[in-house]
Amino acid sequence: MQIISGNKKEDLLIEKDALVIGSVEGDIKVLSGAKLHLTAKLIGNLHLSRHSIVSIQNNIIGNIYDSGATIEIVSGELHGEIIR
Repeated sequence: MQIISGNKKEDLLIEKDALVIGSVEGDIKVLSGAKLHLTAKLIGNLHLSRHSIVSIQNNIIGNIYDSGATIEIVSGELHGEIIR
């Protein structure tokens, strides 16, 4: 599993299983087959490809664009919409 930590001010592309810690200002795109454990605060949009998986454990200020993913919101709030 890839671990991405710190305060990122850029877009992220998740190609394989990953844990994102800290904060992200930018969009995150999760490719098909990848699993994202998101404990970071996200200020931006989350783009989920078909057959991707995301576990959300912090706040998202932006939208989730779901193209057929599995979404689990463990804790935190979504300040936006889930768009399918």
